[in-house]
Amino acid sequence: MDDGFYRAFEDRYRGSRELITERLKAYLPFLSPLKALYQDHPVLDLGCGRGEWLELLTAEGYAPTGVDLDEGMLEACQALNLPARKADALTALKELPDNSLIAVTGFHIAEHIPFPVLQELVAEALRVLRPAGLLILETPNAESLVVGTNSFYLDPTHERPLPNLLLSFLAEHAGFAKSKIVRLQERPDLRDESTSLGLWEVLAGTSPDYAVVGQKQAAPEQLENFASAFDAAYGVSLDQLAVRYDQALERRLKGIEGGFATAREEFVTRDGLQDLMDRMHGQHTEQLTLLQDRFTDATEAQQQRFSQEVDAQQQRFNQSILSLQQHCSGLQTSLTNVQKSHSEALAQTEHVRHELNASLGNAHHWYLRAMAYEQQLQAVHRSTSWRITAPLRAIVHAVSWPFRSGKVAAGNTLRKVVPHARLWVGRRPAVQRPVLAILNRTPWLAAKLRQLHQNALHADAASNASDPQHGVIDHAPLTERGRHIERALMQAMTKDQN
Repeated sequence: MDDGFYRAFEDRYRGSRELITERLKAYLPFLSPLKALYQDHPVLDLGCGRGEWLELLTAEGYAPTGVDLDEGMLEACQALNLPARKADALTALKELPDNSLIAVTGFHIAEHIPFPVLQELVAEALRVLRPAGLLILETPNAESLVVGTNSFYLDPTHERPLPNLLLSFLAEHAGFAKSKIVRLQERPDLRDESTSLGLWEVLAGTSPDYAVVGQKQAAPEQLENFASAFDAAYGVSLDQLAVRYDQALERRLKGIEGGFATAREEFVTRDGLQDLMDRMHGQHTEQLTLLQDRFTDATEAQQQRFSQEVDAQQQRFNQSILSLQQHCSGLQTSLTNVQKSHSEALAQTEHVRHELNASLGNAHHWYLRAMAYEQQLQAVHRSTSWRITAPLRAIVHAVSWPFRSGKVAAGNTLRKVVPHARLWVGRRPAVQRPVLAILNRTPWLAAKLRQLHQNALHADAASNASDPQHGVIDHAPLTERGRHIERALMQAMTKDQN
């Protein structure tokens, strides 16, 4: 579960720090005698939460330490510099030596852990406690009908309610010398026997929390100092409230029965009964007369209102009839217009249909002719003469290409190809020698290629003047070795021209 969620949940439903601190003061009388028995006062608080108990114990002179697994709760303790750390409750107990603490406390932690783990926790607490040391476990009181059936399940981390007799027996079974059930947080006025109780007080008035305070065995003279705290009465139980409610109800029933008996003795006599009946008859007569008068007045007023309402309804009805007639006349006119428009639309649709049929006939005619031409073309392609003349057509196409593309386009292509061809031949001496021999035998071809190369150089010089890192041949960025080769080629071409 998200740490921030549970801290926000506690802040809303647990109560303010001041309220919780005030409630926790109820346990100080149990701890006070331990100060006289021991020089140091170490206390371990399991599931310390926001640290209200740690803060109270520190102010009272004890040496508390708290453990909790919730980061959000520990942040509240760290903000107040309280001695709290992140640890599991059972692990923290197992790390401690025997007889090392005067008290082990856990407020609203028992209901969060499985019962076998709770048994082990109680046993470990008995081991680490000194003689007369105390175990205090506070938990929601399932004895309260509202808590046990509703508010307990508000916390999503609760396992199940723990009846007080079960938790008390668990402490005794683990070996604690005695245990005390301490009921807490009830309304103060409910402790007063004279307070009037209703059904809601019985259902919800039971102490909403309780604690089991277990004490480790010690010498009798040491345990005597704790007698006042263990012998005191705490809170109110469901049994007490139910008995008090039954007793109050019984007293009220007896009072009602006594009142009926007195009334019966006073009125149920011959003369008294006759007088009572006469008075009742007179009262009934007066009431009937008054009701008759009121009915007559009400009937006249109702008839007048009814007549006015009928007239108003008649006027509204006449107006509605007139409005309906006008509306029907408008609808009749609209219907006539619609019928006229419909006839025109039908005539136009018929004309379009005739034109469409004619277009479809023409389209079918041209489709048949196109199919005939396609069949003729396929027959030509499949003919022997077409296959025999294929090489001749290729030669004619190649010869006529310069004339179709134009002299300018052919010249541009040759100017782009000649520099690349010269570079490629210059890098391959085996190819260069026969090429130069051919050029020497055909001076006109050498002069033409030299002229194309010069034109390419002049055309590229203008576009590459601003970027000396690009070559004049392919306009691509050159490495140091590429620029060296380019300079060598330029020198060779200049030498050939001289």
